Amino acid sequence: MKKFIVFGIVAIGFVILASFSMIQNQIPYLSTKLSPYSSGLDIIPTHLLMGSITLEKYAKIETGFEDFQMYIGTAKQGNVPLYWLKTESSKGNNFHCFDMSNKMDVSSNTCRDTFRYDRFNNNSVEIILHLSTDEIQYIWLDENKNKSEKAIFIPLYPPLKEGEMFPDLTVEQLNGEKLSFSDLNGKTVVINWWATYCGNCIAEMPGFNKLVEQYKQNPNILFVAIAYNKKEDVARFLKNIEFNYIQTLANEESVNIFGIAQPVNIIVNSAGKICHYSRGGHPDKYLEIEKIVNILIE
Repeated sequence: MKKFIVFGIVAIGFVILASFSMIQNQIPYLSTKLSPYSSGLDIIPTHLLMGSITLEKYAKIETGFEDFQMYIGTAKQGNVPLYWLKTESSKGNNFHCFDMSNKMDVSSNTCRDTFRYDRFNNNSVEIILHLSTDEIQYIWLDENKNKSEKAIFIPLYPPLKEGEMFPDLTVEQLNGEKLSFSDLNGKTVVINWWATYCGNCIAEMPGFNKLVEQYKQNPNILFVAIAYNKKEDVARFLKNIEFNYIQTLANEESVNIFGIAQPVNIIVNSAGKICHYSRGGHPDKYLEIEKIVNILIE
């Protein structure tokens, strides 16, 4: 008799799960249309459009919240197709560009991707760009990938925090050699998480190059950049724009640590502890980093 009761409970559980799954699958994608982008719209400030990025089209995505706005659009950097996202909230504004070419389905002429907004833990928006019709389909996903018609806000607590140890991360340098941060104990390490299509990242570079020159005689200070790009894209970029940090490439582990938004700047002291952590960038960021480095080496 007990076996039948247990079997019945399990069966009911499967029915509930199956019903929930059916309901989830029935939630339709939201839809909007891309329109031509013009500078008069002022959605994206011109100072963010460095690195030969040209905006082409845009649309607004409904979030379900008045104080959280999101825009999506297409762009190009040379011949590389990009899509971009702009978010506006009480926490601040962010602009991100992503290489569209490796997300393309040529047979259907669509680009499909999932963007996780870094300020909210494991919550994301799935986006499908129909390039032949300019239609955009999108749906919000919670931390368990359940669909929702509006954004779901859960505070994000980043894995990188001031006062904690920097993770034992290993990345590949452009020359093919490995760089393990655990081998850098005893040195002050300035880390920049960047991408070739990130306007704020590029704006920071002249100042960062000044820092590298300023401390080049001190072997106990290292400047390491980790690029969220393919190796060939970074190499091509560095032929035209100078960035004198030690250049390394992102991998799955580093993406899990930093997230997909750039730039991120971190300073790790000689004991391997994070003593500065910040997101977002501007041309004078190097002055903030210089001040902290000088305190550490006194």
